[in-house]
This record gives sequence, C-alpha cells and structure tokens, in this order.
Amino acid sequence: FASILQSIMHRYWKARHSCPNCKHTWVSEIPPTIMHLRKVDFFWINRDQRSFEWFVNLLSQLEIEQAELGGAMERFLEMHMYITSALQKTDMKAVGLQLALDLLHDKGKRDLITGLKTRTNAGRPNWDKVFKQLLDQKKGKVTVFYCGPPQLARILRLKCDQFGFSFRKEVF
Repeated sequence: FASILQSIMHRYWKARHSCPNCKHTWVSEIPPTIMHLRKVDFFWINRDQRSFEWFVNLLSQLEIEQAELGGAMERFLEMHMYITSALQKTDMKAVGLQLALDLLHDKGKRDLITGLKTRTNAGRPNWDKVFKQLLDQKKGKVTVFYCGPPQLARILRLKCDQFGFSFRKEVF
C-alpha cells in the first residue's frame, strides 16, 4: 500500500501551483482527470512497535506534504495507527501509561511510538464505530482496500456488506 499512497500524493502534486514571484504554493480544485478520490482513511494495524519502523519515513513525508499543501489536502489523508499488543485505555492496568502518552502527544504534537503527528492507538479498531463515521461523512462511494490476515478480511467484508461499502482484498 506504500506505492498506492505515493501515487495518490503524486496526483495531488500535479494540481499544486506556485507563484513565480513569492514562491507561495497552493492547490486549486483538483480536476477529476487527476483524482477521483475525495478522502483516504489509512488504517495500519500491527502487533508491535517494531512493525511500524519500515514505513514510518514515507508516512512522515506524507504528513509533512499534506500540511504544506493545506487547502484541499488539509484532511484528505487521515492515518489511523493501532498496536494490538498494547493494552487499551479501558484496561485499568494501562490507564496511567495511556494518559501519559496522550499528554506527551498533546504537548509535543508527535506520537512517542512512531514519531508521527498521528497518534497511535492501543488495541484494535472498533469497526462498527469506524464504518459509521465513514458513512456519516457522506464523501460518496466508499471502497475498503485490504491486505492482511484472512480472519480480519472476513470481518471487514461483513462490515462492508452491512454498511453498503465495496470491499477489495489484496493477496501477497
């Protein structure tokens, strides 16, 4: 999925304009010939912190470029990171740690685990909540692209059917 994210960003760069005098850059309305996407929510779920390392540089670059472009790009790509081996905020054993991580993220504007602006969540996504939010955003047709264990693919396919989303699975 790294190449897909890079491809999306390259399409947005094509729509970027720059003033030759003051070097100010902006993104105008992006023509459908360049991009049909209106929003990308990227969910990355890993068992442990080390699994994030190989991909963090690309995600960090995407965060920086999205912030620089602003305008149409401001909330185009949202990243949702999860570590399944970490205890969730609802677990009493983890309340102190999660509170400390939240405070450090709020203060430093960086996630302590990945170094990204995007906060890493403990546990697994609540798919009902996630899909309901996507539905409520009314951004048009929703397609879920998935790569990972077949057990989660079955769950996501059922959720897509339930919420009226398309489902595509990549097998490596």
